[in-house]
Amino acid sequence: MKRLLDLYLLRELLPPFGLGLLVFTFVLLMDKIMRIVDWIVQKGLPLSDVAKIFGCLLPNFLVLTLPTALLMGVLLAFSRLQGDNELDALKACGVSLYRLLPPVFSLGVVVFALCLFLTSWAAPRSMGAFQQLVFSVAGKNLFLGLKERVFFDEFPGFVLYVEHLNPDRGELEGVFLADENFPEGAMYYLAKRGRMYGDPDTGMLTLELEQGTLHRSVADRDLYQIATFDTYRVRLDVAALLAPREERSKKVEELTLAELRDEARRRARSGQDASKYWISYHQRLALPFGSIVFCVLGIPLALVSPRAAKYTGFTLSIAVVLAYFVLLKGGSGLVRAVGVPASLGAWLPNLILGGLGVYLLWRKSEEKPFRWLEGWEDRLVELQERAARKLFRRDRSRPEAKE
Repeated sequence: MKRLLDLYLLRELLPPFGLGLLVFTFVLLMDKIMRIVDWIVQKGLPLSDVAKIFGCLLPNFLVLTLPTALLMGVLLAFSRLQGDNELDALKACGVSLYRLLPPVFSLGVVVFALCLFLTSWAAPRSMGAFQQLVFSVAGKNLFLGLKERVFFDEFPGFVLYVEHLNPDRGELEGVFLADENFPEGAMYYLAKRGRMYGDPDTGMLTLELEQGTLHRSVADRDLYQIATFDTYRVRLDVAALLAPREERSKKVEELTLAELRDEARRRARSGQDASKYWISYHQRLALPFGSIVFCVLGIPLALVSPRAAKYTGFTLSIAVVLAYFVLLKGGSGLVRAVGVPASLGAWLPNLILGGLGVYLLWRKSEEKPFRWLEGWEDRLVELQERAARKLFRRDRSRPEAKE
């Protein structure tokens, strides 16, 4: 009987959990999807490289979407059980609310283990692999964006013109490059040949020019300079093609949990500021535990307001996760501004929301009323119904098209 009940609850939890995982992951990937689509259309990026890029990005998004999908699954599953009076039937058979917790927490522990693996090792490694892949792909496929005898100005501050391309060998012939990043005046390069290659360590793409001349005009001093060279290297910012500079990965994000701890200790011993590293270290431990917190909090929220949770499970899960990350940012701010220990700042959301969840779960198991929550679900659903009526009335008021 107990095993059947556990399997039944898991069967109720898994479909909304899987649906939420797909929806939330797709929403977070939308910005990257649009950017990659532009690469496919404009620069002819191969689908194999696209799959590699998404494979590197996915672990970083799953850290966020797995706990959020779990919360949505708990909200929808228990609100359905409450709405169909199945919980009342179980209670009449002597099954307490606490008896329903093991399958929920079993799924929560699985999500916790997956998130801990992602934050401690997989996500940092995938971020480093993503950086190297971006520069490698850009070095190989930039020629697909270039066209012979057409000015290419997608690099900020640079204009590139090529007479002939040899993508197979990575060579350029008849190269003109205008570098407008100098305040004294633009630099112009003319070379017979050139080639491009990526440098993952510096995050730049290098254009190596051969047998050319450099031209520079300084208007303030009425000066025009010309220099010849056999080989000259110009570095181009590849990340500008993918994202703004502030979106580029930071070094701390590429460190595994063990490397992050060692770096924090090394900086502390040498007298350097290690707060950023300690905050990131404890947050990577605290974030996976958020899955357990969402299990504790999701059950009473679904049972306190089954009607609202049933119709707004997606919105309610987003609101709870938003509150979690607001507290997480607040904890980081306290560490930097007030000097609160990094462990306390990182675990602040789990302490607050977890404590709230335990309190609500206890009151619900004791069948004590929630006066401060009474009626909120009615008002929420009423707003939805009012919006639906206005939308339906607007559609009815439109004149029908005559044949």
